[in-house]
Parts: sequence; C-alpha cells; structure tokens
Amino acid sequence: MPSSPRSNRRGRIAEPTGVAEIDALEMVSGVRIGDYLSGVCAYIRSEQSLTPGAKKASQIRLSSALARSLATDLELANPGFVGRLVTHERQVAGALRTAKADVSESHELDGLRLAVELKPINLAVGRAIWNRFGDIRTFAVNIHLKFPFAVVGGVLVIPTADAGKSTVHLIRRAIERFERAGGRRSEADAAHLLEGIAVVAFDPNTGEVDPDLPEPGSRLRWSAFVDDLSTAYRARFEPD
Repeated sequence: MPSSPRSNRRGRIAEPTGVAEIDALEMVSGVRIGDYLSGVCAYIRSEQSLTPGAKKASQIRLSSALARSLATDLELANPGFVGRLVTHERQVAGALRTAKADVSESHELDGLRLAVELKPINLAVGRAIWNRFGDIRTFAVNIHLKFPFAVVGGVLVIPTADAGKSTVHLIRRAIERFERAGGRRSEADAAHLLEGIAVVAFDPNTGEVDPDLPEPGSRLRWSAFVDDLSTAYRARFEPD
C-alpha cells in the first residue's frame, strides 16, 4: 500500500539556513516552481556569506522544494498521483546499480512506475552543465533496463547568468542535446530516452523563467514536461 501523503512528502529536514526565502519554503503548502526559484535566487545572492553548514542546509531545503513543486503540478495534472509521490531522495533498484530518485512512485504489483532525476545548477555553470546532462541520461538507462514500463523524467534548472556572465549559449547547447534525449513514447523505445525532460532557465536576479529558453512550444518547457509525464503514466498504468 502507498504511504500516507505526509510520510511521502518528508525526507531529511535541514537546519534553518538564516536565509528567509529558503527557510520559508518548508512551510509553503502546495509549493510551486516560482517559489523554488525565489529561494534559489536568495541562495545565489547569499552564498558567499553562508557558512558551510548553512550552504548544505540550503541545498537540502531547495532540493526538497523543487521535488515538492513537481509533485504539486503532477497532482494537478493527474489526481491519481495524490498521496502517492515520494518527494525525497529514495533508493531504487536499477539494472546497472542502485539509483536515487528525487521524485518517485511505485506499486506493489508493477514495481517502480515513476522516477525523476532533478539536477539544479546554481553556481559554476560551465563546469557542471555537461556532467548533469550525463547524469540524467545514465539515470534513464539504469531505470529503463530494470523497469521498461517506468516513466522517467529529468529536470535541469539553470540560471541565465553566472558571476555576471551570460550562460545563454550553454543553455542553448544543452537544449539541443536534451531535445534528442526525450520523446520516449512506449516501453519498446530505446532505454536511454526519457518520457519527459524539462530545462528551466531563470534570471538569477528576478527568479523569472526565461520566456524564450526553451522556445515557446518546446516539450522541454516545464508545463509540457509535466504533461508528458502525466500522459505517459496514464497510458501505461491503470488507475488504482
């Protein structure tokens, strides 16, 4: 039987960070992606003044908020998800090795049904972006070879500037790669493809999502990503 909604939503709770926008996220009911981005912007502004402990606590709280924001939108798109989504890091079996899913859902008969890898990049974008791309692709292969019917998603969150320098050229290159990595429509498609991918590019000063990255109509935009995961899930699994 699935866990209760409260236990599903709770993982490790970090100590307060001292950054009001981040600490407040824990108390937000039905947190959305905009709430998360506001917290990220506060983290970027404050990062140099934070102690190592506060930095770690910030990262834990922000990761939790991102996972919960995805769960909020998935539940709105598909009421069958309500009370079933695990929004803390959870070990799951993979074909190659044990994996850690940031958002997941499983069933006593089907096993793992949904697994999403969240890869936010707050700082040092140039060094991190291609590693994150590889992590998401590896995650998809690992899960799909073990659970071919599982709906697998990946999320890259990235600022449009880092240390005062534009990262738009890097984001565009990442979008090109991710466009080729998505679109898995059935369990017969290649294991390295994902059912849904989101690239969330945001202004680190305002927290606003860039209206042109990815371009309007792209399946990599957040709303389309949520829709793709929900559509694939409904097509493969009967409602309980």
